[in-house]
Amino acid sequence: MRTAFAADEQGRPAPADTGLAPSPAFIDTYLAYLLARASHRVSGQFHEALRARRVPVMHWRVMAALRDGPMSIKALGDVVLAQQSTVSKLLDRMADAGLVRREAAAHDRRSVMVSLTARGIREVDPLIAMARAHERSVLEPFGEESARRLIQSLRQLAG
Repeated sequence: MRTAFAADEQGRPAPADTGLAPSPAFIDTYLAYLLARASHRVSGQFHEALRARRVPVMHWRVMAALRDGPMSIKALGDVVLAQQSTVSKLLDRMADAGLVRREAAAHDRRSVMVSLTARGIREVDPLIAMARAHERSVLEPFGEESARRLIQSLRQLAG
């Protein structure tokens, strides 16, 4: 004999009716999961807009990171959340496309600094404006003060 079980909106089995208020599932209160889910949702919306403009996500991340000035490849890898070898290969393609340039660091000729070219700046500036508009739309339901505190808390958590 088959028994039908009720399910919540995520398709998980509903808890048995005990007359008590149900406690949230572990995953619904787990910080790492909530951060990952929020990131996936928010980033996914913006990545759709990048795809429509035919801009690879990693190109966006690199250009956005470099918009405030040159960075070493190691520092760039830390910012864009990628390994240095992955970033180096990506930078080769971006340099071939005229978006970035590599130069020996003034303080250490063995170190390489990466910066945007004029073309890279022209390409990233509208994307930054688009990202800021997207961010405003995501944060608007929180209200200005809550959004400010959220950003501050995330910056503190991210280190």
